Amino acid sequence: MRKYLLLTVALFLAAGIAHAQQATTNKLRPLTKANAKLPATTASSEIEVLREALDAQQQQIQQLRDEAQRRDATLQQLQQQLSTLQSTATQAQSAAQAATTSSQNTAATLTQVQTTVADLKVETSGGATTQDVEKRLREFEQPSQIHFRGITITPGGFLAANTVFRVRNENADVLDTYGNAPFSGSSNSRLSEFRFTARHSRISLGLEGKIHDWKAAGYYEMDFEGAAPTATEVQTNSFQPRIRQLWAQVEMKNGISFLGGQAWTLLTTNRKGISPTTLFVPLTVTASFNVGYTYARQVAFRVTKGFNDKAWFAFAVENPETVLSVINPPANVLGFATSPNAQSPNSGFTLSNTPGATGVSTDLAPDLIAKVAFEPGWGHYEIKALGRFFRDRLTGNNNVTGGGGLGFGFILPIVAKKFDFTVQAMGGRGIGRYGTANGSDVTLRPNGTIVPILSYQTLVGLELHPAPKLDLWLYGGNEYFGRSAYTTISGTTTIGVGYGSPLNNLSGCSLETPSATQPCNAQNRDVWQIQPGFWYRFWRGKEGTLQYGMSYSYVHRRPWAGTGGRPVGINNIVMTSLRYYFP
Repeated sequence: MRKYLLLTVALFLAAGIAHAQQATTNKLRPLTKANAKLPATTASSEIEVLREALDAQQQQIQQLRDEAQRRDATLQQLQQQLSTLQSTATQAQSAAQAATTSSQNTAATLTQVQTTVADLKVETSGGATTQDVEKRLREFEQPSQIHFRGITITPGGFLAANTVFRVRNENADVLDTYGNAPFSGSSNSRLSEFRFTARHSRISLGLEGKIHDWKAAGYYEMDFEGAAPTATEVQTNSFQPRIRQLWAQVEMKNGISFLGGQAWTLLTTNRKGISPTTLFVPLTVTASFNVGYTYARQVAFRVTKGFNDKAWFAFAVENPETVLSVINPPANVLGFATSPNAQSPNSGFTLSNTPGATGVSTDLAPDLIAKVAFEPGWGHYEIKALGRFFRDRLTGNNNVTGGGGLGFGFILPIVAKKFDFTVQAMGGRGIGRYGTANGSDVTLRPNGTIVPILSYQTLVGLELHPAPKLDLWLYGGNEYFGRSAYTTISGTTTIGVGYGSPLNNLSGCSLETPSATQPCNAQNRDVWQIQPGFWYRFWRGKEGTLQYGMSYSYVHRRPWAGTGGRPVGINNIVMTSLRYYFP
């Protein structure tokens, strides 16, 4: 470029010089020929003009030289910039090659992971983000579930360290016996109770898979509330595991599901739909929840049909059990507490032919339960019904009586995910065992025939979640047991028979040492409870959850009035729990 500029300048100068010479020659010719006679002053003027023209040309030449120098400087600067850009481009190309190599290595690694774990898929067409990939990689490296032959296994549960303090002794740990709150004046009312326990710790195992087009699920859950004769607190505290839940379920595409095994009764209110995994379980520290809560865990077979996730219907047949409470029963009644292999259903089960040993009742048929649930868009609502069949035997005859009840429940999200309000209620005859206050189902007439006891159960609850780490609750509940009283003649004395007779002798209920002449034949009229509490989570993450909870309970027990007064049982209970939930 520089050579071309110099050549152009040279040609321009040559042309200018030639033009000047021609002009000079043209000027001189007249001087020698036609204009030889011109005066000297005229010649001098022309020479001066030529000099000025030469000076102007010299200035133009200098300007061109200066312009050429500026262009040379600009060209040199541009060459330096080009060199810098070429260097930067080379570095960028090297970085791009390195990035391409790294990307290829990453893609190879992801391909290997995808081959190893079939469900780890990164679909670029779907716009998967880096966070999605990282999340799935974490799940692969630190799985919360186990995959085995097409089955997803989810372990769960928690470790619990509980403290229990009762103003009046019940000889219990986290399993409160609300219906047995000590009467004022009794020995237990003068003794407080404090203990530590880990028995409420829990282990669970969930299974999920597919059988053709059906979704299959199974669940096992256990705690350590079992108590064999060797389970003492003297040295080892070796309490036994017990079954809480053990069931299997299959669900078809048309919304019909079948469940079989030991599960929560269908009467228990759900938080959503009708499913064994969406139950309303109070947030309490105690394992006995709250008075007025309707529940049982027992073997059942259930069919459920869902309708567009807005309505559900379920029907179940469940294991029956009958709790009898009777003062002055007729002799030789079979089927309840005095018959072989059928005693004291509250105490457990044993194969014994000795009257008075623990056993189970001899029931005629399973309990029949139906429930309908609705979720129209705000809240959960349900209606439920129970049918029961009772039987005993006296003087060569079987006596059969029916019982049952109706109930409802609803849960309202007053503030979504922040504040829930619930009311649950059940009423009927022969439904006492489904309540939390350890109520009775039936009593007997003097002739041994069965009378289902009228009973009501009501629970009201408030649940608040003001912060992600904090849960607050307040529950209040009541259970009522109606009077079914009769009289008979024993010798020459009229005595009361049945449940809640005004002839029952209650004179020993407020004594430290009741006697044969001053017994305590109390039968509950109502039990109610108020219970506030909280849970606070210290952390929740992939390592699990650590939380602490505390609750306070005020329990009030009142029996039917009889002779010798009407005692009252009151207890104040404080419980705490430190729990670590498995991830």
